[in-house]
Amino acid sequence: MVDGEGVTDRLLRLGQLLDALEQVHAQGLDAYLADEQLRMATERRLQLAEQICIDIGAQILSDLNAKPPSDYAGVFASLADAAVLDRALADRLADAARQRNLLVHLYLDLDDRMVFATLGHLDDLRAFAAVVQGLLDERR
Repeated sequence: MVDGEGVTDRLLRLGQLLDALEQVHAQGLDAYLADEQLRMATERRLQLAEQICIDIGAQILSDLNAKPPSDYAGVFASLADAAVLDRALADRLADAARQRNLLVHLYLDLDDRMVFATLGHLDDLRAFAAVVQGLLDERR
């Protein structure tokens, strides 16, 4: 990848965000719903984690000279088309990209229970990070 160090920095930040989000999930739904500051911090961390995956995915596509996708969800479909990601994982990551759009643009209509439920699927973001780390390791 063009900027292995930049990608490594993003992966490190992603790991930190995922660790924090997993701690929120471990506290349970009631604690999440009862604390507005926690909900807001969680939404921001989730948005950033999803954005990091989108940004790295777009960089990989650029490095592959692949056709740019029309939207953020398309980044992951294109990565599956390029055999970088498994199709099922790409589909789940596309859903995460759509959620990122909700967090950014439709924040007034967020369902707090839906956001919390997403915290049970952070393994998809970790799986993406593992694929990217594998690509970085291959280049070394």
